[in-house]
Amino acid sequence: MSIQEKFTKILSTNCLYFTTGDMLEVKALENTKKNVKDFVYFAKEVYRDYPLWVPPIYSEQIKFIHEGPFLEIGEVQLFMAYRDGKPVARVTAHRSFKHNEHYNVNQGFFGFFEAFNDKEAVQALFEEASKWLKERGCDSMMGPFNFAIYDEIGVLIDAFDKPPVILCIYNPPYYKDLLEEIGFEKEIDWFAFYRPDTVPMDPRMLKVRDRILRKPGVKIRTANMKKWKEETSLVRHIFEEAWAENWGNVPFTDEQWNTLVNELKLIVKPELALIVEVFNEPVGFIISIPDANQALKKANGKLLPFGWLKILLEMRKIKTVRTIIMGILKEHRGRGYDLALVAETIERGTAMGYTGSDCSLIVENNHRMIDALKIMGAHKYKTWRIFKKKI
Repeated sequence: MSIQEKFTKILSTNCLYFTTGDMLEVKALENTKKNVKDFVYFAKEVYRDYPLWVPPIYSEQIKFIHEGPFLEIGEVQLFMAYRDGKPVARVTAHRSFKHNEHYNVNQGFFGFFEAFNDKEAVQALFEEASKWLKERGCDSMMGPFNFAIYDEIGVLIDAFDKPPVILCIYNPPYYKDLLEEIGFEKEIDWFAFYRPDTVPMDPRMLKVRDRILRKPGVKIRTANMKKWKEETSLVRHIFEEAWAENWGNVPFTDEQWNTLVNELKLIVKPELALIVEVFNEPVGFIISIPDANQALKKANGKLLPFGWLKILLEMRKIKTVRTIIMGILKEHRGRGYDLALVAETIERGTAMGYTGSDCSLIVENNHRMIDALKIMGAHKYKTWRIFKKKI
């Protein structure tokens, strides 16, 4: 089945809602490039008065929605709400066949939610999205997921005065209230932690790192960027085992994994992509990346004609890194490899001139990781919420 066929086409079910003095309309959009472009560019209107917002690279987001890897394992419908012909809200309704098979559920999802502070429009929008999911056997709606668990997720519910870091959602403060007012409730929270370089590293971490590196056969090495595909293949099974019990985990498809690691390759610094080996066998890894949002903001959503140049020039000025992914094989946990990798990352990052590090996203029930972050001097500074509603 082609990608176009995988998108459900709803041409005759646009719903009209008449309100005092104006008309509210919700449209289910076909998966055409023009419709996806209109869907994506609507965000510019919502964030016109939010200077901290960082636009996505529009061409990349259009491609991701229109023909991205999620369409191999799910189906998607775009919805837009219009008031007097002008867009006021958008959302995707989608099903992940792989998620539902993995957990034996009939879960529906929503994502890419953006809206003005218009409860009536948002309620109408979600009513149509819910109907679409219910018609396909779903009994609840959860999100936001853009589209899957390892894509951008959650509604930011605090720290609106802090700029977003790379691959993390930023949104207006009223989103939480809008969703709660139309019946959504908290499912789970995810946190970001921040550690400034002014906080001295706990000496215990360095002792653990040094002790581990004295063990026979143990070493921490940087990733070989010339063999990036092979390197990421080596650590994929570590990630899948390490994250198997994490909330919402669904194993990557090959295309999803390749999309992720190819994106990371564009901005990763080899000094901050570390693998711990025992007798030449990888047992753990950590990847931190420069917070490229500072550079992406200068591009204002466009790579051409000068977006790439602006990004390259601005990347040299970045002083914050985000630790985005980490994992230790189950049989090697409790031996200090995780602390050794973190200590090595902090030491290298400081030597490279970075002045702060973000570690995200950490699910609220990952107490071991939260405790470790506190030991290293990091504090929780952002929260994203996943919402859920029966339909």
